[in-house]
Amino acid sequence: MSCADCFNRRQFLTRSAIAAAALIAADACGDGQIGPPLHGGAGGDPNVPLGGPITITISQFPGLAIIGRVVDIGHERAVVRTSDAPAFIGLSRICTHEQCDADVVNNQFECPCHGSLFSSNGSVLRGPADSPLRQLAVTFDQAAGTLTVA
Repeated sequence: MSCADCFNRRQFLTRSAIAAAALIAADACGDGQIGPPLHGGAGGDPNVPLGGPITITISQFPGLAIIGRVVDIGHERAVVRTSDAPAFIGLSRICTHEQCDADVVNNQFECPCHGSLFSSNGSVLRGPADSPLRQLAVTFDQAAGTLTVA
């Protein structure tokens, strides 16, 4: 049996080893996702959470009683109480570098993808991100004890 394009054993083993090494290298490069999560909130801005506003009951988030405390309220959003009045700011947890979801760690926002760090007001403390987290509109209903975050 004649075969001009057939592999011999050495060629097969060499190419198999190269393919296995490439798969190991690709697996070591991340968590199995190709690129950051998809976003595209208000006006197509990828740094704003998808979906409409969410409403939370303040009593369900005891951290909001402390001025300056960053509280993750889910849905890629966080809230910070800014005064005794009370007044609040809402922040997107979507990193402005490559739109990964930042975690709330030690009262700051830390991006697990590339290490960007943001302060409790959303400003950049460490790159590679070069722009602050997006502020989100917040409506406080004192009578109902609720916050609505866009």
